[in-house]
Amino acid sequence: MPSFQFKQFDIQHNKSSMKVGSDAVLLGAWADVENVSHVLDIGSGCGVIALMMAQRTSAQIVGVDIDFLSVEEARLNAENSAWKNRIQFYNTSIQQFCDGKNKNTFDFIVSNPPFFVNSLKSPFDNRNRSRHTDTLSFNELVDAVLHCLSENGSFAVILPSIHEEVMENLCLQNHLFCYRKLRILPKEMKNANRVLLQFKRKKETLCQESLTIRNANNTYTDAYIGLTKDFYLTLSSPKFH
Repeated sequence: MPSFQFKQFDIQHNKSSMKVGSDAVLLGAWADVENVSHVLDIGSGCGVIALMMAQRTSAQIVGVDIDFLSVEEARLNAENSAWKNRIQFYNTSIQQFCDGKNKNTFDFIVSNPPFFVNSLKSPFDNRNRSRHTDTLSFNELVDAVLHCLSENGSFAVILPSIHEEVMENLCLQNHLFCYRKLRILPKEMKNANRVLLQFKRKKETLCQESLTIRNANNTYTDAYIGLTKDFYLTLSSPKFH
């Protein structure tokens, strides 16, 4: 599989448990990262979100993933980028990374997490780990955020729409308040199938929006092109799902 070419960096994702996909790109392009200085990417995979954060900010960035081959490939992608001195990847679980010994905090935490719950699994263990909640439940994800998020920091995540209420309620129970929400419609006249959420420890007025990826004729919408224009070389034929 060839590398995926973005405007300012390339991504090798042959070995990674999760390939470059529209979920990661949407999250990396949409998240509010104004003035952030320390970023934590939970479940960093091949490093695409971390590199998008490096392009958008001047922050120091840490990525954590339990899959060795994904981390190996993410490190290669970072090394081949213009921001190699600002990005580090660790092959560990976020539970171990946030075990109490690590006292570092981050003013922005981002995650494209495992989200399949009690679902049929593939024959590939590494892909299962990256896609199913067996190794990182929503509760464990929020616990990690609570441990690692600075007092004035924010946490952004993308999930299937069916998990929107579960994540919002879980965060609310832990005094993390949703202040930005973007519902993703795959095509005109379709229901939303993804939601992007961003939380803070302090309550703010919620900004809710929606974005449709494709027009009825299957071309990309102006809104989707506008959101991702700083990253994609072209939107003529990315085969994401």
